[in-house]
Amino acid sequence: MDTASEKLSLVPLLAAWEALGPEARGRPKYLRLAQAFTSCIQQATYGPGGHLPGETEIAAALPIGLSTVQKALSLLVEQGMIIRRRKLGSFIADARHQVPEVHVYRFRDADTGQWKMPYTRVVDIQRVPTAEFGPLLIGFEAEHAIRIDRLVWVTGSQPAFGTMFLRCEHADSLLERPLDDLHGISYHRMLWEDFRVRTATVRHSSRAELLSGQACAHLDLAAPHVGMIWDAYEHDSQDKLQLIQRFELPRGHRPMEIVETKPGF
Repeated sequence: MDTASEKLSLVPLLAAWEALGPEARGRPKYLRLAQAFTSCIQQATYGPGGHLPGETEIAAALPIGLSTVQKALSLLVEQGMIIRRRKLGSFIADARHQVPEVHVYRFRDADTGQWKMPYTRVVDIQRVPTAEFGPLLIGFEAEHAIRIDRLVWVTGSQPAFGTMFLRCEHADSLLERPLDDLHGISYHRMLWEDFRVRTATVRHSSRAELLSGQACAHLDLAAPHVGMIWDAYEHDSQDKLQLIQRFELPRGHRPMEIVETKPGF
């Protein structure tokens, strides 16, 4: 699990707010605040992974209301500059957490038609009994699996909640690593490079359904929330199930394209 981290100082943000020129001062306050945050990030006074001060702290330090702070932070989330974690707060996004490749899901830029590579942030990893998940994990034919919960997003979009299940013999070692080491990893590449396991076929299943409690908590949604749940079962050339991905997308989320490109390592 994530551990508590020291929050960033408000001093650079206050200085950036005061340094805004006359043109910026004529804009809505939430845009001015977003610009001040952007300045701190671009000048590296707020570095990747930094824990932002709380919304009430920011509102108290500046001549703005809480709703203005929330609107500015929401804009920065949409721009991919920060990520928000329910109960933990907001953090500066890290470009190193952008995955280098994707194979069975993709997001496309609506304007350019180009693929947008997603960012991922692992929020939990644990060894779980497969029996607790019923038909979802029965294909593993094993008593336990490694479950990895992640936030998955692209610039300009709210995150989706993703859960990945891997075989224990392939992923037990990940339990010993800090969560920060797991952000942005390509697990397909890890399976190939470490175990010579490659996806050969993918079976998909999707439906409209209530999102899980974990998804609602991490996506800051009021439960119950009906969204889209998509499962992908990935088999190797011997038709052995090696990997299961589940994505939970809230209503109104950017469309996800499902493809069956095989990893070409």
